[in-house]
Amino acid sequence: MARSLASIDIGTNTFRLLISELNDDGQLRQRVIKREITRLGGGFTATGGLTGDSMLRGIATLSAFSELLREHKVEEARAVATSVVREAPNGREFVRMVKDLTGLNVEVIDGDEEALLALKGVLSCITVKTGDALVFDIGGGSAEYILSSLGNPLYSESLKLGVVHATETFLHSDPTKEEEIEKVSNHVVGILKPFLDNLVQNGLKKRLPPENMDVTLIGTAGTITTLAAMDQGLESYDPSRINNYVLTYNRVKRLLNDIYPLALSERSKVFSLERGREDLIVAGAVIVLKTMEIFGFREMMVSDGGLLEGVLIDMVQRKMEGVIEAK
Repeated sequence: MARSLASIDIGTNTFRLLISELNDDGQLRQRVIKREITRLGGGFTATGGLTGDSMLRGIATLSAFSELLREHKVEEARAVATSVVREAPNGREFVRMVKDLTGLNVEVIDGDEEALLALKGVLSCITVKTGDALVFDIGGGSAEYILSSLGNPLYSESLKLGVVHATETFLHSDPTKEEEIEKVSNHVVGILKPFLDNLVQNGLKKRLPPENMDVTLIGTAGTITTLAAMDQGLESYDPSRINNYVLTYNRVKRLLNDIYPLALSERSKVFSLERGREDLIVAGAVIVLKTMEIFGFREMMVSDGGLLEGVLIDMVQRKMEGVIEAK
């Protein structure tokens, strides 16, 4: 008999819910997927943490998610919170409020686990033809970078490259000015170069171009899937058109040059640019471009899967291991 399972990804910018059925043969069938831009990390500071308004927006979304869990008779759910809740001095308070007001138990996971779960989700949705892959997941408060071989992680780091933080720190003009883009670029380079140095120190630079051309760059999360949708001019978001889509460096650069001179009010009219992401897409595109430059890639494959899917897959794997051990 099929069981109903769910995962919830509480991100700095976006909250996502996935409800699936687990059949007796261990196969998952997706039933419901929801996403809401809550901007939980909006107005975040290291001392003040999450703002009252942002917490209320988050709780309202999680209340709706909780209702869907009851409606679909979900037997087991795992809700995970990432970067901004990890760092916020009032993050634990937010977790308690969520429990009291929605009944959901929220688990705050560290950057290492976030990266590993994201890798599982990313690879579940696409076909990678190379043995090695560099996967990056751009969130609102952080970005996870995972170097993997044959689906197994070799090295990962959670870096402070979130689009919400970068936007609120460096992009204050409407429309965006070139000098502001330069500031974001310098910020990104200043964070990615030490990561590259760490790869070198761990003997992993040979896994990247130009030494290794049998490696795929894979990008996921809202910034990258939005860029893929924009590049195709999609009128409505379609995961089947996003998974395995290849974005080139030149196309991303062109999208950035097309979008940043527009006022926010004009960006909201652009096909395929998700509402609520008008101000974030510029910083996100810069992170993508600098990632491609620093690690030597001219193109990247896009995956619609990520942490949300990885959490659910991990739940199933643990259940199947338990069944095997019980036998």
